[in-house]
Amino acid sequence: MLDVLIVDDIPSQVDSFAATIPKEELGIGRIHKAYSGKEALQLYEEQTIHIVITDIRMPEMSGIELIRAIRDLGRQVKIVVISGYADFEYAKSVVPYNTSGYLMKPVNPDQMRETLGKLVEEIAAEKKQQQQQQRDGYAFRESLPALQGELLNRLLYGKGISNTELERKLFLLGLPFSPQQEVGLFLVRLEGKLQDYEKLDKELVEYAVTNMAEEWLRDAFHVWFCRDHNEYLVFLVSSKEEADENGPTLQNALEVRAAALKRKAESLLNGKVSIALAENGAYFPEGVPALYRSVIDGMRGIEEAQQGTFLRIAGKPEPVRVGTLTSLYRPPLLIHLLDTGNWTQAEEKLNEIFAELKSVNYPPEHANEAYFAIAGAYQYMAHKRGKLLSEFGAPSFGLMPAAPCLKQLEKWAFFMLRSLREQTEESSEKRTGLVDRVQKYIEANMNDQLSLQTIAAHIGLHPAYLSRVYRAGTGSNLSDYILRYKMEMASYLLRNSDKRIYEIAQIVGYQAVPHFIKRFKAFSNMTPQEFRERS
Repeated sequence: MLDVLIVDDIPSQVDSFAATIPKEELGIGRIHKAYSGKEALQLYEEQTIHIVITDIRMPEMSGIELIRAIRDLGRQVKIVVISGYADFEYAKSVVPYNTSGYLMKPVNPDQMRETLGKLVEEIAAEKKQQQQQQRDGYAFRESLPALQGELLNRLLYGKGISNTELERKLFLLGLPFSPQQEVGLFLVRLEGKLQDYEKLDKELVEYAVTNMAEEWLRDAFHVWFCRDHNEYLVFLVSSKEEADENGPTLQNALEVRAAALKRKAESLLNGKVSIALAENGAYFPEGVPALYRSVIDGMRGIEEAQQGTFLRIAGKPEPVRVGTLTSLYRPPLLIHLLDTGNWTQAEEKLNEIFAELKSVNYPPEHANEAYFAIAGAYQYMAHKRGKLLSEFGAPSFGLMPAAPCLKQLEKWAFFMLRSLREQTEESSEKRTGLVDRVQKYIEANMNDQLSLQTIAAHIGLHPAYLSRVYRAGTGSNLSDYILRYKMEMASYLLRNSDKRIYEIAQIVGYQAVPHFIKRFKAFSNMTPQEFRERS
């Protein structure tokens, strides 16, 4: 509901204006009355006024002075000016003060209603737009960390972005980094039980670590962080102040705070983290990829048994070996071993693949290559059984949400192999019982519209999977068995009952007699009547 303020030094005029306003029709809650500019200004300051209707000529404070004072308060309000015919040109001087309309005395009630109706619509539209802007702003703030992380990942991996575009993105995302500025970098790796958390819990732990990092660094550094493709937390920092010749260098100050962050995180999270810190700085953004590579190689050199390490990385990164993963593509391929049920050899194949990945200092991209190949083989086996890969094992061990680190990939690969094997072997044991259930359902529902889809819905399996399991258990198609059973039942009834042919057709599920006769003749080389006569 809206509030309206009417201002005129003649009380009868104020009352007349108020009486002509259709409050319920326009959605107006209260009408405030003032008989001078000063009284109106006081009311405006005390109340939430949406529309002001004011006369121009008033003693002590004119309408123009009142409008100026209202605008100086900075609140949004719609203002309608009332003037006599002789003052119309004078009223035009109000335009610079952003008024919303003019009314001539004597005021026509229809004109008053029309003017206020337009203003009410404008206020509603402005409120809706403001709410949308608030929602847009909230959505942007919610997605801001993800957008910042995405841009940092592009820089870490040296993906091309022009300086102009980079500066624009830095400004839009509120990142106080600039070209040719010296930056430092360090990585945080969660370890032990912190690494083994489910996805949601792990994200909460990472969120806690990034909050602690900002707390320890923000007094001296601008902080920019992301989670890279190895699922390490990467922190890029720049100094907030100019370097002091007598003060600590950026790297020394960063080392002290990174060590404090490690102690704080391990204490609060009750777990271990390793930190790899670049001893040398680099110029932003050109030097960031090489700086990141040197630290990532140092982090990969930390043995898994060495948990809770603080490592300082100096120098340039060693040349990265790029080659083909021979074990991944050497026959027999993993997908062929799975398809033929050679589970022991499939496990040996995985051991061979991960032994090669660990023996050579391959970049993380090779772990991604192995992941896609292994996941593809597992998906093929799952889809072959009419299931999604996410249906095998725990939900967090379906398709991984992002390119994994080597340790996670190995754990996932062997877990999924065991799940596939167990469910495959278990399904073989259940196959016989499943066939019995299907056949009993067919026998009990012979006169219904039997189909692969209706039977699968009753059993609770995917039609394609049910068809494959039934064929594996019986050596014949389910549709062939349904047809054969119907024809055998029809043969029995033709021989041993006096039921008419149309009745027998309905019993075995055929509403159209000609269709039943055609099916029966294809099965027995005789029409139902010929079969009955010969029997």
